[in-house]
Amino acid sequence: MADIRAARLGYAFCSVNLEVKKQLEQHYRTLLTPLASGAEARTFAGDSLVFKIYPPQAAWPNQPAGIYAARLEALNMTKAGLGSWVVEVLEIAGHGVLVTHRYPGQNFHPDRFSQAALEDLAEFFRRLHQIKEPGVVSRTRLEERLAQFGGTLCDLGEACALVEALRPHIDEVAGTPQAFCHRDPHAGNILLKNSGINSTIPEALVVDWVRAQPDDPARDLAILTTGTLNLLGEQAALEALRYIVRGYPDAQTLWPRLRFWVPLTYLHDMHWFRTKEPSGFAAAVADKMPKAWRFYQDFPTLFDAP
Repeated sequence: MADIRAARLGYAFCSVNLEVKKQLEQHYRTLLTPLASGAEARTFAGDSLVFKIYPPQAAWPNQPAGIYAARLEALNMTKAGLGSWVVEVLEIAGHGVLVTHRYPGQNFHPDRFSQAALEDLAEFFRRLHQIKEPGVVSRTRLEERLAQFGGTLCDLGEACALVEALRPHIDEVAGTPQAFCHRDPHAGNILLKNSGINSTIPEALVVDWVRAQPDDPARDLAILTTGTLNLLGEQAALEALRYIVRGYPDAQTLWPRLRFWVPLTYLHDMHWFRTKEPSGFAAAVADKMPKAWRFYQDFPTLFDAP
């Protein structure tokens, strides 16, 4: 039923979006060309601007939509220190439109990743995670996630064993004070600056802020590791992760929590493929299960271990 609803909403969005696109082109006197299409919004480029258009209704329950989603993302960007990139927020025919300046770069790619980009990413996440939020990481929530993944992946012996291996680590994570987190820093949301661009532009930019919420900073870094840094290779990803964490004031307590969050993130990914994209499930398991176990079993317990 949910798949049918999402398909219907997608069709309606495409139909109405033509009028929204036309009004934006007239207002800004520029042609809009597609950049990306995701589950929550469609993104277009026009001259030096980016237009992210949210449909009036969300494709999935508990997702923001329309003007609320556009305003929420603009507020989250401002909170994250990225307010200078926001141009304005509009409502057109029930759609929410977030207009931002266009970053002179492209999606993350290992061949384009540099030490300067790593340094910028590290500094950005350190600043972001200094924004304290009320509450602590919920033990109940962690236990529910392990139970959920253990249920979805119950036919996979290695997954069940990993779930059981992670249970004792809940004590290391539950009760952690929350901070402001992006919560989805995968490679598609990490942009790298084009060469020859003004040096005042950051070497890397984190985009797509609609899902930002209070959480454990270690979870943000786990998603960054599994979804972005691992494209560099597992060992290079571990070294980059270590470099990032070293700059945190609470590095010695943050580091051990990654032994829980990184494998849990891999379990989440496998769960997602089984429930949302079954055709890719077998390949996801073949790729992610060994990485999850290697990270867990080979995790350097001492932060400064070589």
